[in-house]
Amino acid sequence: MDIQVLCHAFLILFGGFFAIQLTFNSSKFAATLRMDSPQAAAAFKPAGFLMFGFVLMLIATLPMLQIAGFSSGKEVVAGIGLFTLFAFIYNMGQFLKVWPTFDSADHEVKNAIRPLIPLVAVLIYFFSG
Repeated sequence: MDIQVLCHAFLILFGGFFAIQLTFNSSKFAATLRMDSPQAAAAFKPAGFLMFGFVLMLIATLPMLQIAGFSSGKEVVAGIGLFTLFAFIYNMGQFLKVWPTFDSADHEVKNAIRPLIPLVAVLIYFFSG
């Protein structure tokens, strides 16, 4: 098993975890981000389903399975990489006070660097092959 398959599997597990959290535990997820309104919790449910879609595409493009003729997961992994890169830039901008937060409170650094976890897996995926 090569390093790209391991990164692919990690992205499936990481994305699956966040998809489940966003879909089925959206009110607690919103509360940890200081979004206490019911509208914020309701907005995370579609994001969870979108994340499920990415996870299903990653599963379909897994090199061992290649379901329905999908032969390359590089496009899906690149999409996840772009999303996490933009999320990291935006969150660091909020942490460094380039952009204001919605409630004018300080943005925690742990929330700013969280998108780096899958981004590092994406970078390893592309630089190892």
